[in-house]
Amino acid sequence: MDHTIRPVEPADQPVLWDILYEALWDSPGQPRRPRSVLSNPAIAAYVQDWGTHDEDLGFLAISRDGSVAGGILSRLMTPPLQGGAFYDIHTPQLGIAVFPAFRRQGVGRGLFSTYLAAAATRFPAVSLGVHPANGDAIRLYRSFGFEQFATGGGGYLNMVKHFQRDAVAGPPER
Repeated sequence: MDHTIRPVEPADQPVLWDILYEALWDSPGQPRRPRSVLSNPAIAAYVQDWGTHDEDLGFLAISRDGSVAGGILSRLMTPPLQGGAFYDIHTPQLGIAVFPAFRRQGVGRGLFSTYLAAAATRFPAVSLGVHPANGDAIRLYRSFGFEQFATGGGGYLNMVKHFQRDAVAGPPER
């Protein structure tokens, strides 16, 4: 393995903005959206003041040279800033990004494995949104047990992974 994985700390706040921007995937051949999109409160809510919410959970992949190769973050998002892949009030929304120089090296799989092991002890499920043209990401998410539960704005696939299923429980509280 060419990287190590460690928990996100509040001091990592500056790189979390870079991870969030990278996670806002734009289709190949299309211009990148402006970085100013991060000032939108609905987007900033995913990383603003990281570590101040008890439910914040995240990990960074650190390369051999000490640079951040990628990160995976989740936060419990509730109305009015419930995020784009809102499943229910108990399910945090997940974002993951691997920086271009580190893609196709197992970084994303390593981040997912570490994150899901930790999340399974804290949450009933996690959700995420993915652009329908991002086939590599969709395949990765499905390989970890994510299933589509809705189609969100812009045609994004909203996916959820359940850690526990209670056959007696009714539909989730939304």
